[in-house]
Amino acid sequence: MNLTYLTTEELSIIDKPNTFVILPLGSVEQHGPHLPFGTKTFISETIAYMASNRLKKEEYSCIIAPTLPYIPCQNNAGFPSYFSMSARTYSDALFDIGNSFANDGFKCLFFVNMSVSPDALKAVNTAIQDLNSLNDFMAFDPMPLWNFSNDEKIAEFLTSINLDSKNEIHADVKETSALLSLDPSLIKQKNLNTLPDCNVNKTWEMLKGNISFKEMGSINGYLGSPSKATKELGSLYLEQASIALAESMKYVSQGNELPELPLPIRMLLKMIDLDEM
Repeated sequence: MNLTYLTTEELSIIDKPNTFVILPLGSVEQHGPHLPFGTKTFISETIAYMASNRLKKEEYSCIIAPTLPYIPCQNNAGFPSYFSMSARTYSDALFDIGNSFANDGFKCLFFVNMSVSPDALKAVNTAIQDLNSLNDFMAFDPMPLWNFSNDEKIAEFLTSINLDSKNEIHADVKETSALLSLDPSLIKQKNLNTLPDCNVNKTWEMLKGNISFKEMGSINGYLGSPSKATKELGSLYLEQASIALAESMKYVSQGNELPELPLPIRMLLKMIDLDEM
């Protein structure tokens, strides 16, 4: 169900305590010379709807809230044209939105956050900590763990075309493939075909203190191998991401806790002051 399509009467008869609220998070940031500003927004929304449809078949109730764009994205510092809220403002907005759902009787909120920018991760994590202090309400952000993990099927596909998933970070072969699968007209093909690979190890770069893509070695605003994108990989990427989201939602609904982010990422987030981002 899409919240924006419902009337007050329709919403009032929903079993709110047993309905998952899914809130996609979006960015408005450069994605190289070949992808649009809304790339992560399109991907987050698609994953949210695919996961909701998957859960509906298993008789779980989900409602998808309108996407909240302008997630912090300091990863793009040094490149022109990225538009975002401050980390503190965004975190506070997430808390206010979550709190409004709690006040309306919902008990479980899932953010769909596809960003790897440390300020975005910190903002969402802080909002979740604040929301989880509310009475009888829980919020979760399961997708960063999937992003920092090595999905076996995607890794196998990338290996088959001589790529390493650890090197695909932003406006990369996965995101480019996802948009190629969703709507090829969104991609500037004439730019895409000439782009050379730009490979780095994001975890190592972050540990060195290199937060922005430019510091990590990006010249044209992307990190990875976007020119090798295929519709097949895009469909696989979106499918695997939606499965990960749906399975995470089922997992916590059974009283389990989500695994933590990798230790290097947790260490980095501890060093971030939300009010200085």
